[in-house]
Amino acid sequence: MPPATPGAPAVPFEQLPTLTAANILQPQYLSGPNFTVRPAVPAYAGENQYTIDSDFGVFSAGSNQMLMRRVAEINGIAQLQALSKTDEFGKAVAQAAGTPLNVAQDLVTNPVNTIASVPRGIFGFLRGAGEELKRVTQDGGGDFNAGQTVSNLSGLAKTKRDLSLKMGVDPYCNNPAFQHELSKVAWPAFLGKLTVNLGMAAVTGGIGTALSVANWTSTLQNSLRDKSPTDLRVMNLSLLVDSMGVSRADSDEFLNNPNISPTTQTIIVAALSQLGNIPGQAEFIRYAATSQTELDALGYQLSVQIMVKLNNVDSIVRITHLAGLAVCQTQSGAVVVPIQWDYVAWTPGVARFITELKARKFSAPPKAYTVMINGAASPTAAQALEGLGVKLITKAVAGPLQ
Repeated sequence: MPPATPGAPAVPFEQLPTLTAANILQPQYLSGPNFTVRPAVPAYAGENQYTIDSDFGVFSAGSNQMLMRRVAEINGIAQLQALSKTDEFGKAVAQAAGTPLNVAQDLVTNPVNTIASVPRGIFGFLRGAGEELKRVTQDGGGDFNAGQTVSNLSGLAKTKRDLSLKMGVDPYCNNPAFQHELSKVAWPAFLGKLTVNLGMAAVTGGIGTALSVANWTSTLQNSLRDKSPTDLRVMNLSLLVDSMGVSRADSDEFLNNPNISPTTQTIIVAALSQLGNIPGQAEFIRYAATSQTELDALGYQLSVQIMVKLNNVDSIVRITHLAGLAVCQTQSGAVVVPIQWDYVAWTPGVARFITELKARKFSAPPKAYTVMINGAASPTAAQALEGLGVKLITKAVAGPLQ
């Protein structure tokens, strides 16, 4: 049974449920022209587990946030495939095939400006670039790693980032089906032989939705589009070390973690910087640097995005941690836990978490306790938390839930 609290009635524990997709998801995340989410959605360890059947294979999504990304990727694959089947695309491929040779000619006639715009290492592959282009664009595209040498062209990389962001997809996503189609379309678009009109600013539920919580400004969007991963690293390193006082060693651990994409790193750093220079930012980065999967990294991203929303109404003065979970102290004296939590059921683990939270010593005695989550909670969990004097805020950020 839950721990005794004066004046709070005992609430029976419940089992983690298997939710029904149609009962919890907004229609655009439940199904579309090219995908359907399977009905059974187990709620496991605070994260909803989704399985998605699509025209491009079966995908899994280990959280609400990941579901949004997968749906954007699937929609993006469909758009890219439709574009690559048009007559315009076929003509553009034929016209673009010889363009790398024109680049070589530019190296002779205008060497200073051309060399300044071409990355080191291009000279060795210019001769074979035309054939590589034909293979990548006409022979099915290969996989994402095929033609990586050619993809080193900075202009091509920027084109891929631009296309991805317009479709609401992380340019650095690890979905090979999406990257395959992206590489195929990006070549003629990059070489100026194809005018790409995706027909929409972003796919609903893509990264644009996630970023909007962290102040999705034109500056941030332009940085993700225009800056290379190296440029993003330099920008983020400066913010971490110079503005937030994070050590160079801790910053490097965070920025060198392959499980945290450059996009996720940039969102986390941008969101943290909005909080001002407050104690605990360095500790947050140290914890985020331990991310062992993309899902872990997204959890830290979502936590700091919730912090931004909190900070808009009650300024955060300090970030601490409880067993690895970020805990914020606010100007009003509240203790707030901003956490990725897709579904809260009233379990012994949740009861222990609340007990440990309320036993924690803070720099000032808490005036209130709040848990802010991205997901939903069972009526039993909501009742139990209220009885223990903990305010629960659900759907704190935009997500796929009804």
